[in-house]
Amino acid sequence: MKLPKKYKWIGAAFALGASALPATDRSDEQIVNADFKELVEEMTPLSGTNPAHWRVVWSGDTSTSATISWSTAENGKKHVVHYGTKNVGSDTEKYEFHAEAPKNGPYSITEKEAKDTKTAFFHHCPLTGLTPGTNYYFVLESDGKFSKPLYFKTAPKSGDFKLLTGGDSRSGIASRCLMNLRMAKEFSEKPEILALVHGGDYIVSGRSWRQWRSWLSNHELTTLSDGRVLPVIPTRGNHDGGPLFFEIFNLEKNRADLSFWHSIQVTDDVNIVTLDTNYSAKGAQEEWLEKQLSKLRPKSRWLLTNYHRPLYPAVKSPAGQTSVFVPLFEKYNVDLSLESDGHCIKRTVPIRDGKEDPTGIVYVGEGGLGVGQRTPKTDLWYLKGGYAGRGHHVMQLSFSKDALEVETIMLEGNTIDKVTLKPRSH
Repeated sequence: MKLPKKYKWIGAAFALGASALPATDRSDEQIVNADFKELVEEMTPLSGTNPAHWRVVWSGDTSTSATISWSTAENGKKHVVHYGTKNVGSDTEKYEFHAEAPKNGPYSITEKEAKDTKTAFFHHCPLTGLTPGTNYYFVLESDGKFSKPLYFKTAPKSGDFKLLTGGDSRSGIASRCLMNLRMAKEFSEKPEILALVHGGDYIVSGRSWRQWRSWLSNHELTTLSDGRVLPVIPTRGNHDGGPLFFEIFNLEKNRADLSFWHSIQVTDDVNIVTLDTNYSAKGAQEEWLEKQLSKLRPKSRWLLTNYHRPLYPAVKSPAGQTSVFVPLFEKYNVDLSLESDGHCIKRTVPIRDGKEDPTGIVYVGEGGLGVGQRTPKTDLWYLKGGYAGRGHHVMQLSFSKDALEVETIMLEGNTIDKVTLKPRSH
């Protein structure tokens, strides 16, 4: 298979085995200066029916359900998740449950890519009836080939926890890998981190299987040395057009033109409403959003919205959905909005009715998981008193009964901005 120069290293990822130095054993300096070839060696070869590209996808109620997905180079006939609450390692017969993946098929590949790139096959196994706040250990099997032992933790019904959030991992592949190491480091040192809210723009062209294959291999770097997997809460960005986004994350399309919005219940009193800024805010999405916010606000200590294009941007013009989304956010007193797309670091002052207001909504973003960074417009009124900057970063959300802390963590491991929100009186 002949690859363009910018993707040459991907071929090596399928030919090399695993390396011995996980992100959690690297210092901050070693993460920043990690050797790219060594990182490639840590990725599972995509060959035959060897399970690769494992990921845990969260949607709906994250305390009782999850989807475990993986890829194989060949179609295979039988794909099984062996799982349970006991850590029995590689002995698949000792796992409590054995679920055959009900959804399998080829990733979509364009006619142009088909000339020099073979497709692979997805396998999705939704799990339901899980116990909240519990480690679930699992091994993937495809036609007698097995993954290494892995596990993830379901969200608790209540209590303190953390999430990571960030977007735009799309173009800087080396920087994307380094940011995956940074997230793994944070994940390892703070086991209360449950998942990553990815704000979209995973890759440059959403219709390119070659690019998605790269992202999926790179995502394995967020898995800890003991096998703990960082679940993904997906968002659709403007670069994520086409069917592959839905095939990667086992998501249902809301309408025939591939629009996507959904609601996540992380705990009983923390909810995240994810929207699609590739689709008109008026009509179906507006009606759905108002129903969700009116239903969720009364029972939410913390109510967040999440989408790709910013409503209060630090670089670009406001998203076309601003005139619809903002009034609804303010009507239902959303606590925090997560944004991406701008390729910078942004935290606004609290905003209501187009001006700074202590009762308003804070908007944070705008994507630093690998993409080249832009310079924000620091003279914007809603950034004065907030924060604006540039650099590869991820944001950490720390939820507790009395506070929601938003912390911006740079690739180097230092925190450059922090703000604490208090719960609203409903």
